[in-house]
Amino acid sequence: MMHPRVAVLMSVIDREREDYLRRAIDSMGAQTYPHVDLHVSMSGKLRDSLAAVLEEYRRRHTGVYLYSHAVNRPLAVCLNELVQNVWGRYAYFARMDSDDESLPERIEKQVGFLKQHREVDIVGGSIIDIDETGRELKRVNYPVDHEDIVRFFRKRSPMAHVTVMFRRSFFEKAGLYPPVPLEDALYWMQGLRAGCRFHNMPDYLVRVRRTDDLLRRRSGLRTCWQELKIRLTINRNLGLGTSAYMYAGAMFGVQLLPIAIKRVLYDKLR
Repeated sequence: MMHPRVAVLMSVIDREREDYLRRAIDSMGAQTYPHVDLHVSMSGKLRDSLAAVLEEYRRRHTGVYLYSHAVNRPLAVCLNELVQNVWGRYAYFARMDSDDESLPERIEKQVGFLKQHREVDIVGGSIIDIDETGRELKRVNYPVDHEDIVRFFRKRSPMAHVTVMFRRSFFEKAGLYPPVPLEDALYWMQGLRAGCRFHNMPDYLVRVRRTDDLLRRRSGLRTCWQELKIRLTINRNLGLGTSAYMYAGAMFGVQLLPIAIKRVLYDKLR
């Protein structure tokens, strides 16, 4: 097939803003690649105005599919159900968040790369951090080659989750997402242990919205402790060495800092 269809996987919860959601969906509608379907998990009861936005897009566009769930579930659970719902219909699966914006050539570039590099199971890319108004804050690059991606895992997650496109083989080798916090980092570990090949394109693929709400959700002793335990699990399973444990301890300390300080350090460490 010259232009295989791509399934874009998105989860929407009630706290999302309508204007952010519209920009996210519009960015997928503006893709230069001709065959993109958007599959949206409506996780928990959404307020009427937010649900109306999704219903409007479903009515206007044949490639938008909605899946409603009465109870709010973790992101990983929503993504797993979406993959299972569309399994067998797609060769490629792309991630997208409901408050970010994919650049127009994102899907075309990633499909082109995967068609040319059949040994690669998952491809991500670079991101542009933006604020609440859409103003550019910073450009963030990730390691490109598989070996560099593994080495970078000592410091932090080596792929921007919102940028990735999976080949179906990734799920066949690694299984589904682990239904826990930091699901992406654990999933990369799961994929590496299963023999998946990783790659990041140097191209900027997604404008990622950075807000203080994101930093607040990753604050608090309980949340930070959970993330530390996950990092230690990754380090142990991949044999990342002493430096990885030092980075994990340092990040645990950073996450416990006040939001204002964390905001500055987050920008420096990205």
